[in-house]
Amino acid sequence: MGFGHRWLSRTGAVALLVLAGLAVPAGPAPAADAEPRFTFDVTGTTVPLGVGKKRIHLRLTNLTGRTPREAIFYVRPGEQDWPDGISLMWPEGGGSGECDGDAAGWYCRIGPGALPELLPAAGETVDLPFDVNVQENQQPYEGTFSVEAGMAWGDEPMKTAARKLFTLRLVDDPEADLSVVAPDVKQSVRVGAGGRLEPTGTLQPGETGAVRFRIVNQGRKAVGGIKVTLRLPEAVTFTRPPKECVVAADRRSAVCTYDTLALIPVGQDTDPNDGSYSAVELHNLVTVAAATRAPVTLTGGTVQVEGLAEQPDVRPGPARTGLPANAVAVPAAEVDDSDNRDGFAVLVAARGGTGDDGDDGDGGGGGGDLPITGPRAGLIAGTGLALVAGGGIVLLLARRRRVVAVGGGGGTPAA
Repeated sequence: MGFGHRWLSRTGAVALLVLAGLAVPAGPAPAADAEPRFTFDVTGTTVPLGVGKKRIHLRLTNLTGRTPREAIFYVRPGEQDWPDGISLMWPEGGGSGECDGDAAGWYCRIGPGALPELLPAAGETVDLPFDVNVQENQQPYEGTFSVEAGMAWGDEPMKTAARKLFTLRLVDDPEADLSVVAPDVKQSVRVGAGGRLEPTGTLQPGETGAVRFRIVNQGRKAVGGIKVTLRLPEAVTFTRPPKECVVAADRRSAVCTYDTLALIPVGQDTDPNDGSYSAVELHNLVTVAAATRAPVTLTGGTVQVEGLAEQPDVRPGPARTGLPANAVAVPAAEVDDSDNRDGFAVLVAARGGTGDDGDDGDGGGGGGDLPITGPRAGLIAGTGLALVAGGGIVLLLARRRRVVAVGGGGGTPAA
């Protein structure tokens, strides 16, 4: 198999993918659903030449009020003449479920025996990672690949959504390429010793949680700083905004300018001790209004990032100063801005409850009757990232090689 992936043993009732015809799992044939019960999308599919690997994400949204028992998705090139030096593969570090196949076509399954923590709860979106691998000496290219996804609830048969085609582009553009992933806010937190965030349970009305987001520079040029624009769902406000943020009067939107937070390209991030970083994870504390009726999923939260023009040398040197009052930060050029924005929901549990426990929705568990509010088209959120370390606004300045596998390494994602 290409790119070091091995065939995985099957532990569920899923048959192997027949690469010539894209076989479906064993068991009852998936049933088409008249009204979609989930949606999916893929962003970040423009890759600058010279970048050997780019992490992109399948954003899978559950539109129902209960957690599915299983989810599956298929990925394969859409053209016969797909170049040999370009492939789409699930990440070696895991985080997308139990996967099988090879560069010609593959699938990943999430279920009771295959990383069930990745299943999207009621109204939730998960960002499932996979990689675009590009060998050297490639030319600019544009081609399509297809993605098909399915979900099953309770004893119902698998429901599949229509297969979608996405365009992959290789472009000769030596600029920065930022991406951001924001997980849903599901836990209450407190600030412990040394400014560390400590989870304290499910998030309930009147309590404080943390909006967390990871920014990675997957391009070829450094950025000299980061501008972050945040918008919170209704009934959620910023608790303790950092000094870099200007917060609106309603405390539901903020613009944060980190003009000294430089990010070098992933390909240049080779020395763990040089003080330069290609990825960063940040957080903002937020509070749910005490009058909020729960359980409820509050949607419409967004995080958007923008790189600021780099300085000639972003590696260690004289400390940079903040922008003068009469100056304006200049945006940096961007190869692919389709993955510069991610959404998140705030999942509020009823007092005394434990939140969604993965029940199949028959009324006996925490997720069966969870209402969903806000426009469903805005249900864009990130995978659950266990980001509990760090102080102040910077939760963790992490090397690319330690953060790129969303969900952890060794095939077992973080909870």
